[in-house]
Amino acid sequence: MTPPKPIILNQSELQWEGWDDPEIAAKSPIRWKLLITSERMPSSGIVTGIAEIPPGESLLLHHHEPEETYYIISGNGHMQIDDSEAEVSPGSTIYIPPNAKHSLRCIGSEPLVFIFTFARDSFDQITYIFDA
Repeated sequence: MTPPKPIILNQSELQWEGWDDPEIAAKSPIRWKLLITSERMPSSGIVTGIAEIPPGESLLLHHHEPEETYYIISGNGHMQIDDSEAEVSPGSTIYIPPNAKHSLRCIGSEPLVFIFTFARDSFDQITYIFDA
């Protein structure tokens, strides 16, 4: 088997994406770019993306089977994971256990931008279940 070839890309060359469901999109106007995912490149075992939440908006309370991480790049937010809550800011690193209900709200005047990762081959393997 031939090992995958390295890929270097600039996120500025990618298009923003959002929720397909108009009702969810209206309640949670978050947008994201998938940086690493096997449905777009020869990668495996990791999905990485960058997301942006506008001021005053939220990523709705939800859960999914795989664990996830966030790394806050810019902006300020309020993170809820099950019964835990905390303020987050640039440099905050967040671990979300499998099936934990979580949400993230932008509480600053600038967008909240963060990197997210899943230990899966593709983003298509993540099923979001909204709890609110």
